[in-house]
Amino acid sequence: MTLTYFDTKEELLCFLTQLAEKQLNEVLQWRKSIDAGNLLKPSETGGWSVVQCLAHLNAYSDYYLPSFRERMFSQKQFPQNHPIKSTWLGKLAIKSMHPFTGKGKFKAMKGYIPSSELPAFEVLDTFILHQNNLLEILKLAQNYQLNQIKIPISIANYLSLKYCDALYFLIIHQERHLLQAARNLIK
Repeated sequence: MTLTYFDTKEELLCFLTQLAEKQLNEVLQWRKSIDAGNLLKPSETGGWSVVQCLAHLNAYSDYYLPSFRERMFSQKQFPQNHPIKSTWLGKLAIKSMHPFTGKGKFKAMKGYIPSSELPAFEVLDTFILHQNNLLEILKLAQNYQLNQIKIPISIANYLSLKYCDALYFLIIHQERHLLQAARNLIK
């Protein structure tokens, strides 16, 4: 997957919806076919387990999904397709989190470091619930002007991203950690 910036709301939302659906299907498959022991097993390189990766993503969804809804519904509807204009901060956030253009490792911020003792299937079920919620948000976002809505970022709420950039950031961040989780399952 290459890093791509999109010209229109329609192109961006189509891409993000496809990626979010792929992510949901991957975790649904893990939920059906992998036992709790393997989901909780730490990475052989000392990294997070599958469950820890998903718990980390759940913490971000706990912040961003309500913010997306609240900010979106505070605006007037604007169903027309329109150009997407990412800011330099948005592009930087997306590029840095992209699995193939971002730097190798980041230190997770305080509050986003998952415990090693987690209920495996509960964490997966929460991710699945969040992902269904995210897909609904992506559908609703078709009716709004994504350049006008600002979303404060989770680690420094005095900074904000345009709605379009925040959606892209969240979903590309998920892709990065789902690839990390999948590496734990490949033996």
